[in-house]
Amino acid sequence: MSEGGGLAVAIVEDHVMVAEGLAAALNADPDLTVVGTAGTVEEGLRLVTGAQPDVVLMDLMLPDGDGAAATAAIRRTSPETRVVMITSATGQDIVCRAIQAGCSGILSKTESVAQVRAAIHRAGAGEAVFTTEDLAGVVSHLSGGGEAFDALTPREREVLELLSRGLATDAIAASLVLSLHTVRNHVRNVLMKLDAHSRLEAVAIALREGLISPQPPDQRDVG
Repeated sequence: MSEGGGLAVAIVEDHVMVAEGLAAALNADPDLTVVGTAGTVEEGLRLVTGAQPDVVLMDLMLPDGDGAAATAAIRRTSPETRVVMITSATGQDIVCRAIQAGCSGILSKTESVAQVRAAIHRAGAGEAVFTTEDLAGVVSHLSGGGEAFDALTPREREVLELLSRGLATDAIAASLVLSLHTVRNHVRNVLMKLDAHSRLEAVAIALREGLISPQPPDQRDVG
């Protein structure tokens, strides 16, 4: 969290002009503060370790690795930090690994500034930032699921359904008239039972198994 009370954001992008442009655009939002930029996986990990940002905007392809590996490393060292992948080319294998690594969302580099800002706010609030198209191409590659679905309680299935709509913890709590603590416990149980590393991966696995129907998130209109 930045000193002003908004979200602290780190940018990992190897094109300097792109990184600087993103930083300027994000800093124009009074509720976002860019705490630094990095151009490689190594630099990005150092930045996250030092700044502890709320959200990292992560390029998929970097000179010394890819965003999937960086996301996994960030989630190990800074589990409260959310990672949103931004890419111009979404190869299914890498996107799948990014989801399994625990990224909170995937954005195209063609998205508008308003959409990027909104996605960061949503990720910072604990939402999964995705479109149905993002998940459709990778669900068959994901592990987990199967008989684990039999272990989900009716309430956990309700929570999973709301996760698939992109709802954050507080919105799920309001919808089901539950406390935030109870919802967090349900989400943790869903991830554990599905062997998922993130909400995004849990939704993708649920889509693959047909437990939920493909649908756009309730809060997807961020343009």
